[in-house]
Amino acid sequence: MPHMPPPPVAIDPPALSVGAGYARRLFDLVERFGLPRDALRRHAAPRLAGWEPTQARIPLSALLALFDSALTLTGRRDLALEFGRQVRPDTFDVLGYALMTCRNLGEAIGLVPLYRRVVFDSGYSETQFGREGADVKLAWVILPEATQAGLPYSELLAESLIASWCGLGRWITGADLPLREVRFRHAAPEDPVPFANFFGCPVRFAAGENALLFAADLLTRPLLQADAELNLAMCDEARKAIARLDGETHIAARVRQMLTPLMPKCEATLNHVAAGMGITPRTLQRRLATADFSFQAVLDDTRRELAQVYLRDAALSALDVALLLGYAEQSSFTRAFRHWFGTTPSAWRAQHLPPN
Repeated sequence: MPHMPPPPVAIDPPALSVGAGYARRLFDLVERFGLPRDALRRHAAPRLAGWEPTQARIPLSALLALFDSALTLTGRRDLALEFGRQVRPDTFDVLGYALMTCRNLGEAIGLVPLYRRVVFDSGYSETQFGREGADVKLAWVILPEATQAGLPYSELLAESLIASWCGLGRWITGADLPLREVRFRHAAPEDPVPFANFFGCPVRFAAGENALLFAADLLTRPLLQADAELNLAMCDEARKAIARLDGETHIAARVRQMLTPLMPKCEATLNHVAAGMGITPRTLQRRLATADFSFQAVLDDTRRELAQVYLRDAALSALDVALLLGYAEQSSFTRAFRHWFGTTPSAWRAQHLPPN
């Protein structure tokens, strides 16, 4: 099992925040450049909004300030590329460990859209994973509503994230991972050569998007530290982290935790969960209602999220997934899935499952 750092002190996440592991990696980088950490903090202080490195989240504006200050103080326009070279799983907090312990690269990439909020809050950007012709495209997209609200686009943040995807992919596979093309939506820097050297492929600037393109067969690359049991645990921790960001109360989070092992036994009922918590069903209902939840809503949300995880596992049939989610019949699961996603489990899987 990889070394897990002690969890940072939790704070109430501000609107549009980023996991602090990303900021800590930047501090590590500038120190490698010979710049004291305190110097970076002092330079960015007016825009840090009181953020401290011990906090679990950093405001997006504060992270952008740190990147701007790092560029000013170091003069390194290749700063984001060096960031990508140094990236490790802890850069992405618990999501990084969930990715690292997947079976292959495709399975890891498939988790990013599900759990990316561990790192980046919704409302600013989203991660999109799909096909472009015969190739696979992984893109970081700034949401239209973010642009309309006047939220900033940062070249350094875009470059660091794309470089991080590449760097982490190389690290968790132990392979070079040749790319077809890299795209950035902003104009080229004065010297684009370091970008071509880092990515080892054509790099297009002013391309209208931030994305990596690569051959589909890379999705089957096995990961060096694949561990099915640890992966389940890390995905569960990622779900808990997102629940905290959503302001989910302790009672709803506990119900989610208890439902996962109960569902395959067809025991995901109010009575079984209440018994496991040592309270009566009526008390559980009342506590959930006080927190603006219902038992059925929590169950449906848990099933919907896990369905996407399980369907990305080629070893599981649709019937297997239905049983893992606590459905007595596959037809019941199919009806629920169609209600959630407007399509069947098999059609959804055809779009999201990595090719053989």
